Amino acid sequence: MGKKWGKEEGMVLIVAVFITLALVVVGSLASMLTNVELDIARNDRFGKEAFFVADAGTPITTKILKEMILNEEINPSNYPGVTFESNLLNEVRNYYEGDSDLNDKDIDTTENNPDIETTVLGKDLDIDVDWRLRKSGAGGSLLFAMGYEGVGADRSHGGVKIYYNINAKGEVSGNTTAKIGAVYLNQ
Repeated sequence: MGKKWGKEEGMVLIVAVFITLALVVVGSLASMLTNVELDIARNDRFGKEAFFVADAGTPITTKILKEMILNEEINPSNYPGVTFESNLLNEVRNYYEGDSDLNDKDIDTTENNPDIETTVLGKDLDIDVDWRLRKSGAGGSLLFAMGYEGVGADRSHGGVKIYYNINAKGEVSGNTTAKIGAVYLNQ
């Protein structure tokens, strides 16, 4: 007659193979999830880095605008590592208003011919500055009519306010970019 199946010597080998296979599957899943988490953390870091580089564009630009408005020119030697587009002073003064040959406001962006280019901590920063509008502050005309020395001679009662659009783009490794827009008010 037949054999008895009482011996279980081969069963240990089969159980060991199944346990090893289960551990390989669990280890593979853990490794895959870890890689996904690392990718998420890296992308988050790049995004924050790009944001802070772009955010640095506003204070840099306001300093440059103040100098250009006060001195009616820009001294590039005051800004090492910064490249200025040749038409920036005309844009800040709005001299090209109505002259379509000089007005590059519509084609001039952070991607195409930025007004200011520099690096922040080794990361690229491109800035576009556009003259937005000019307004007379409240009371400016009244002061002129009262005999003061021009519109807005007394800043506490109005004055001329000029608004500028500032658009900054920070670019970091991994082709990650961030864009920030701001409005600068010169009084």
